This record gives sequence, C-alpha cells and structure tokens, in this order.
Amino acid sequence: MRTVLRADRVFDAERGTMLTGTDVAVESGLITAVGPDLDGGQVVELPGRTLLPGFFDVHVHLTGVWSHADEVREPDGDVLAVRAAVDCARLLEAGFTTVRDCGSMIALSLRDLVAGGTIRGPRIVAAGPVLSQTGGHGDHHHLPLDRARLVRGAAIADGPWACRSAVREAVRAGADFIKICTTGGVSSERDHPKDEHYTPEEIAAIVAEAHRLGRRVAAHAQGRAGVLNAVRAGVDSIEHGYFLDEECVREMAARGTVYVPTFDLRRFFERDDPALPEWRRAKQREARVAMRRSLLLAYEAGVLIAAGSDYYGVPYRAHGDNADEPIEMVRAGLPPVAALRALTLNAARALGMAGVTGSVTEGRQADLVAVEGDPLADVTALRRVAFVMKAGVEETAGRRLGCRPAVSDRGARF
Repeated sequence: MRTVLRADRVFDAERGTMLTGTDVAVESGLITAVGPDLDGGQVVELPGRTLLPGFFDVHVHLTGVWSHADEVREPDGDVLAVRAAVDCARLLEAGFTTVRDCGSMIALSLRDLVAGGTIRGPRIVAAGPVLSQTGGHGDHHHLPLDRARLVRGAAIADGPWACRSAVREAVRAGADFIKICTTGGVSSERDHPKDEHYTPEEIAAIVAEAHRLGRRVAAHAQGRAGVLNAVRAGVDSIEHGYFLDEECVREMAARGTVYVPTFDLRRFFERDDPALPEWRRAKQREARVAMRRSLLLAYEAGVLIAAGSDYYGVPYRAHGDNADEPIEMVRAGLPPVAALRALTLNAARALGMAGVTGSVTEGRQADLVAVEGDPLADVTALRRVAFVMKAGVEETAGRRLGCRPAVSDRGARF
C-alpha cells in the first residue's frame, strides 16, 4: 500500500535545505515520490514535525556492557548478547536506522539477526575483530601476551604479511569492513594517543588486502603521525582524530578520507570521573583541549564529516542517546546543517550507501525519522523522535507496524 507522510518540514540532505509544503510517498519499502499534495492509500499526518533521512551512527560498539563494573567483571556472554539486542531496539527507536559497529564480535550475529527479522534494530555494518600491533590500542595490555592473542574481538598482527593474513581472517569471520589502530588511545594503559602504531608498510598491506577483498578500512587514529600514515596509505576513514593539524586535514580533503570525530566523547572526558585511573584521566584532559580545534579545522578544510558517537552502552555513553554526537558538534561551532548532513547523507557516503539511503530522495530506501520541532533552529530536536520508519516499516516507540522482516543488505560491500 502506498503511504504518504505529511510533515511541516522535510530536510533535503543533498542540498542542505529545509523544505516546506512537501510530502513523501512510500511504497514497497522505497521512497516513490517527494513533492507537494501527494495522495495515497494511507496518509500519516506529522504536524509540527520535521521529516529527515534515517539517522546513522558510524562508530558504535554493540557490547552489551551497561556499567563500568561490567568491564572489570564481565557478565556471562548470554547476558551481554541479550543486552546488546535491547540496545539495538533502543537505537532504532531513537531514529538510528543504520549503524556501523567498529569492533564487537556480538555485532556480527546481531547484524544477521536484524537482517533476518529475528530482532528489532538498525541495519548493522560490522567490523568484527579490531587489528592492532603488539602492545597497541587493540591489545589487552593487562593480560599476558599469549592470553591477549586469544581475546575475541582483538586481532594482534605484526609485519605486512601477518597483517594481510589478519584481514583475511576478519573477512572469513564475516567482517563488512576492516578496523585498525594506527595510534595508541585514551583508554589503553601502556600507550598514548600520539604514539605512532603500525609502520606505513603494514598499513599499506592492510589497506591493499582489504580493498582487494572489497572492504573499506577505518583507522582508529588520534595523533598526527598515525593519522598521516593512515591517510597516505589509503584508509577510508579516520576515527577520532583528536590531534589533527593543517597538514592532516589538507591530506584528508585531497584524498577524500572521511573524518569521524566521535566528538561527544569530549563531554565524557570533561566529567573527569575520579573512579577512572589517573593515567586515563590525564590523557582525557589532553585530548579534550584539542578536539574542538580538530573538528573545526576539518570542517573548514572541506573534509567529509560523518557522525559517530563511540557509544558502547555505559552511562553517559548509552545506546539510544546517540544523537548527542551531532548536538555536541553544533555546540562546538559546527553549523547545524553540517551536523544534520553528518548524521545522514555524509554517513551514508562514508559507508558506500548513498545510492541506497541517507537522503529523502525518490528511489532511496524509505528510512525516515520525524522529530518534534525544527533541528536547524534547535538541534536538540534530534532527541525528540516521534516517528521512525526503516525500509518502509514503521518502527515507532516499540510498535512494529508491519509483518515482513527488514530488507537485508548482506552481500553489499561497504
């Protein structure tokens, strides 16, 4: 049945403008018309609301971890899996119709369960294991090395051929893309975000193997040297990038490298939680000073920015609150229209899905969200989700209206 959605405003992500007097028609899971005074078998009135493309979060971790205590004494795997499934439903109800999981073995199964209609959730693009050098951000420093190599979700590899092999193993496990660590990190004890991890030769080997197998590469890269090594080797996106400079953003813009700033973490860092160890708090203080400058440098240089929260389930980083990412980017000085594009069309481009979803365009999949108010005037409207549709099926407030499973994108290469 043809359904017409009638809201006060429609966000045109391709032009970066807000349309009025515009209806959106949906049929068989696709947007079939966008224009004034459309008619259809069913009309859904959305007064006072803005209709946008379905939201993306291109940097999440679906872990099932809901408290910091869980990180010390991890619950049973079945408990984590059920919690992660609940988080999938929360994401969908918050308007997120597509997410990219940047490291969680649970996500590989969740992806397939969502695609098959077994559980409710956003479309999931999953990395599976994270590739790290020995002693890198993806290594579990507190464990003996032989045990760290056995941790699910971490792939420790050194040397170009071992790195190629690790890519192949990730693809064998079902990875839609490859996640690597080219610097240290804030949350890993025995390194620093400015540390340069993986040699240029190792990164080039990873990128070449991943691209040969049709997978994109996302690089956890926070410090300048690791960012430049990753960008020059041809990675597809830089995750975090807290310490960018003019050379970094110039190279990223020239090569079309996407920037995922995970900017809302600055608010988490500013809490300076005394329960965290001092080594971590010191790195958080250093990062939070640099993050705003890096974000605005990238924007001014014309780097494509996509929204990714790095939320994984704990308080202040809980799934369902992921719209905090574009909201905080606006508070830091990013224009609201740029933040909305980062949340929608830019994110779709980052995943190679711009021809599938990410804009309110005829022929695109009907992933649509209505929020109370106008997010260009008040970006916090992104938190006030009133209507969610994924692939033409209404998913609003826990009510799945429709009986068919969500459309599967398995087989596509992101």
